[in-house]
Amino acid sequence: MIVDFHAHIGDFRNPRSLDRLPVTWGSLLARLDEEGIDKAVLLPMGLTPESTQFPAWLSGQPDVPSLLKEAEDYPDRIVLFGNLDPRMGCAGNLDAEDLPEPPETDFSWALENLVALGCKGIGEITANIRVDDPRLVNLAQQCGVFGLPLLLHLTGPGRGVYGLIDPVGLPGLERLLELAPETVIIGHAPGFWSELDADITPEQKFLYPAGPVRREGALIRLLRTCPNLYADISANSGFNAISRDKAFGIRFLREFADRILFGTDICFADQRMPQLSWLRGLEAEGRLTAENFAKIAGGNAVRLLGLT
Repeated sequence: MIVDFHAHIGDFRNPRSLDRLPVTWGSLLARLDEEGIDKAVLLPMGLTPESTQFPAWLSGQPDVPSLLKEAEDYPDRIVLFGNLDPRMGCAGNLDAEDLPEPPETDFSWALENLVALGCKGIGEITANIRVDDPRLVNLAQQCGVFGLPLLLHLTGPGRGVYGLIDPVGLPGLERLLELAPETVIIGHAPGFWSELDADITPEQKFLYPAGPVRREGALIRLLRTCPNLYADISANSGFNAISRDKAFGIRFLREFADRILFGTDICFADQRMPQLSWLRGLEAEGRLTAENFAKIAGGNAVRLLGLT
């Protein structure tokens, strides 16, 4: 089974991309058929203000519960994730360290209802707070109680863009993994994938570093030492990570074949991502075994989410 672990529905255009086509149920299903993908994991967006752009705000796209209800029309093709903002239930948007006793939100009611709707995980989380912020640690720990994986969009240090903040070396992600050992944490985006290489600058955590990987970075170390860390190869960041240095990328795919998840992160109906064709090409060349291809392309998702 082939599973796209990172799919979206909605209007993700901004004023610079109004010529693009929003993703609809029809366009998503057509792409799955075109590429030979059996199922897609739906990651609802629009819950976190940092990731909401115009014209989506006025497009009338559904809220998270409505989107999940719409997905009930496609039970054989769509796997549901819920989404939450870790700041929900806290004192406004204050940082936890600014409060003498920051509240810990009880997410159990929300998680129970999302599970009842059929959700298999939570994400992607795009709040522009530290990845080891106590509010996210709290959410991650509660996801572990419900057996729900948590998919994170990581960015670089400092505020100003959407995504969870972590400096070079991923110290925050390491702390989160240690504090929520029962929760599967799935990493994604430039702030995650740039850390394949130890020789990066803070600025490169927002970008797609090019060229060979000369020295193994923090991400390799964490994958080797934290069994609850998985890696989502979707988007330009994920494809760049496995293709920028082909020899290194092949070694990476082989070593961590049990914890790599194929995904696309397509945000426009007229967009395509090359991850699946790249993996198929490596298998055809004999550089990736059929067993490892099957794990990355869908087997890991089936096992992790209990799919049939």
